Amino acid sequence: MGTRIYPTTRNAAILEILAEVPAGTHDSLTKIRLDNNAEIERLQREGLDWVAIDEVKFQQWKKFQLLPEGRLDGFLTFGWGKFTSAAYEEIRNNIPKGEDEDWIWNGGTTDVGLIDSIMEAQCVDLERLGINPEDMEGLCWG
Repeated sequence: MGTRIYPTTRNAAILEILAEVPAGTHDSLTKIRLDNNAEIERLQREGLDWVAIDEVKFQQWKKFQLLPEGRLDGFLTFGWGKFTSAAYEEIRNNIPKGEDEDWIWNGGTTDVGLIDSIMEAQCVDLERLGINPEDMEGLCWG
């Protein structure tokens, strides 16, 4: 799997900017998820077997993957992806006092300077996105 980096904010507008999708995509994705779950629950009540339900889930997922909702779903699932070597080094060189080396693989920070450094090392151009490190409310990885 690898260690992936995520923003800690739950602010839909910020998440949309970070995922580079249009405003309103978060609400649309939420509706798709709710509708898909309702369909699965209906099929389960009707007695559809788990193999058929898995196929329906796959088709639901496949249907929106090329849409902005799919891009946002991927970002929420995978964040900015696995650490780059430079991001790993930035994190390794900034282990906070009181933390051991496990923090490198399963940690987080709200330190704005460290967030900025990690994002730069991860090749994420926050300035281009119009986001300040404070807007993300922190980073986590694991």
